[in-house]
Amino acid sequence: MDPIGDVGFLGCGRMGRALLEGWLNAGLVERERVIVAARESAQATADALGVHAGTIFEVAARSDVIVLAVKPAQAARMLASLKFELGQLVVSVVAGVARAALPVSPARLVRTMPNIACRVGQGTTAILATADEYPEDVERITRLFEAVGQVVRVPDEGMFHGVTALSGSGPAYLFAAMEALADGAVAAGVPRDLARTLVVHTFRSATALAAAPGAVPSLLKDEVASPGGTTIRGLQVLESRAFRGALLDAVVAAAERSRELEKP
Repeated sequence: MDPIGDVGFLGCGRMGRALLEGWLNAGLVERERVIVAARESAQATADALGVHAGTIFEVAARSDVIVLAVKPAQAARMLASLKFELGQLVVSVVAGVARAALPVSPARLVRTMPNIACRVGQGTTAILATADEYPEDVERITRLFEAVGQVVRVPDEGMFHGVTALSGSGPAYLFAAMEALADGAVAAGVPRDLARTLVVHTFRSATALAAAPGAVPSLLKDEVASPGGTTIRGLQVLESRAFRGALLDAVVAAAERSRELEKP
């Protein structure tokens, strides 16, 4: 695939760096055509990846595609201090900040919500694709994010709160479950290293089953839970501790927090 052009990063923390590494590895961007601006990590990122470090003003002046990857509270204020040109494309990966709150005119802006699994090429990224977006912009950004995982197009910006809560924040919920399951195995006598390996492979195999065409998680669960067996005994404990309700509430709470961040 042909390189995208001059790419700049406004902020390059965990998510920004995960995207940049994925795009470099896929050959979509060229190291000499990337510039990174970040308060603390710009030079370290530049040295590690062989790209350029610069100021936010240099990023705005030199880039065809600008990735906005700063904290939500910084986004609008930073963009207001910059001057953009017609033809530039700004890609927001900022949670909880609506497109209308990000001043980039006369440049265009596409809102996305990737997750941290982009670091290993297995991310899930939602891209806003309403009738207001330029189709060529959506195609261009889809191409970038498909290099680091799967892409879904969201037709309504209001859905981004739920998307953020599920696929954006969701890996953290799963990591917490993995940690707890491994600790449970250790408590049952399994060595720590083996427990961690088993947890990772268990999640991987469960995901493969759930991703099969026509798969329904509740039916898959029933297949594992034999009458009077070990699995149903464990599920009984989870039900008594409101496991599913806690996960549901976590997603709803994260979506509410996303809405709060959107408010000025």
